[in-house]
Amino acid sequence: MTAMKQLIKPALLSFALVSTSACVHTDVNVATPHQTVMRNNVHMVRLPHEIAPEGDGTDTLSAVTETSISSFLTSINAGYGDVVMLDGPSASPARIAAVETIIARTGLAYGGTSALGAKPKDGSVMLYVERYVVTTPNCNYWPEVTSTQERNNDSSFHGCASTINLGLMVANPRDLVSGHYSGTSTAAAVGALGVGSAPSSSRSGSGSSSGSGTQALQGAIESLPTGGND
Repeated sequence: MTAMKQLIKPALLSFALVSTSACVHTDVNVATPHQTVMRNNVHMVRLPHEIAPEGDGTDTLSAVTETSISSFLTSINAGYGDVVMLDGPSASPARIAAVETIIARTGLAYGGTSALGAKPKDGSVMLYVERYVVTTPNCNYWPEVTSTQERNNDSSFHGCASTINLGLMVANPRDLVSGHYSGTSTAAAVGALGVGSAPSSSRSGSGSSSGSGTQALQGAIESLPTGGND
């Protein structure tokens, strides 16, 4: 019986070690395929519209041409964040200026003229609307919700919902790529919070100037009653 116990103990010990090692992961810090960082995909598209030359050869835009431009911009819901570009190497400067006048009336941002896409037909002007579009990630797959998470890592697509909300609520998706510079600076506001004396101001009849905020507070504390019975 003693010999049998001596044989069973090593066997049980080996089994316990094997069972324990089966629960140990050496790749705790390695993300699973479903834990990859979910990002908003932002890309630029150019929506084209051809402005054909007038039948009589004039540079002035006809009512039909103006209507076609307006209808195109309305159909694509052109608005904030869009940039209008023109490409018309064979069109006259007067023709380009006439189209620019229509663009100015819409209030859309104008990026000037540039060679974009295929070369326009002779006398035609290509109007392009540059727009940034955001594609949100897919967060509708939760493989580990019903399984055991032995590595104690973040759940699948952790924080993905916040990423989607940001992509859906941003007014101009381009800001997700490079941000928007307003031309102003916060240096003055930050500097006003710096350490230093407050601006001095003369008081009528006192002939003295106010000290720093810290000194004023210290003087107020010293002037408080001490609570004695004098």
